[in-house]
Amino acid sequence: MPTVCLIGNSHVANLKLAWPFVEAEFPGVRTVFFASDGTTMELDVVSGKLAARADYVRERMATTSGTSGDIEPIYDAYVVCGLTLSSMRTINTYSATMQRLRAAGRATSASADDIAHGMAPQVVGSLAFDIASKLRRLTCAPIFVIATPLTAYERHPDMWRRFETRGVVDLLADAFSRACHNAAREIDAVFVPQPAETVGPNRLTTRPRFYRLPVTEAAVERANHAHMNAAFGIIVLRDVLQRIVEALSIAVVQPSQPSS
Repeated sequence: MPTVCLIGNSHVANLKLAWPFVEAEFPGVRTVFFASDGTTMELDVVSGKLAARADYVRERMATTSGTSGDIEPIYDAYVVCGLTLSSMRTINTYSATMQRLRAAGRATSASADDIAHGMAPQVVGSLAFDIASKLRRLTCAPIFVIATPLTAYERHPDMWRRFETRGVVDLLADAFSRACHNAAREIDAVFVPQPAETVGPNRLTTRPRFYRLPVTEAAVERANHAHMNAAFGIIVLRDVLQRIVEALSIAVVQPSQPSS
């Protein structure tokens, strides 16, 4: 019976809420959730496990997972969700990247790869990729990385209008995707983009029907990002579990190499 370990901050909550709705579609699959809020999940490799630096974080992880609170290399697949891997944090690097390109006389020909290169330190430096890279030191199991949900349009309307006027929204969306895929490839992990059916006409925002709060409240939610509801979680969780089942099936049915 394969067990999937899901690790995240508050954005993993909608995946946990979604599990009862999709469980029947994945017979034989078990899930274990390790969670702690905000940016508190700072983990280190200790005695062959991932352990929290702070005791109170370890307690939260123990409560949410029903384990000791340490993440052991015993699971069949891992999903790392949220944890400062954020399009909003990442596109904040755009201005500095464009300044460098202008200084090099390349601003008018900036490509998604150029912007992704500027985004790379922010992506690789996220808690999500920090945890995923440490997991890779402990296990050969499949690791999947999911970013913080794309934010609500209503939280930053002036910024989106500026980007839309400049015609760079698609460029930024493509660059963020490339930066995440590149970072995942470096550690033999898989970046899972947000399912298209949840993404708004502006490719860096989520459709309002998936907001956890009404539109007016999502616009002023005190969290760094708008949180999403169980309907969003169902789509995302189904997507990543299907990928996991396929990955594990491929691993099982691969023929063994003939002995020399």
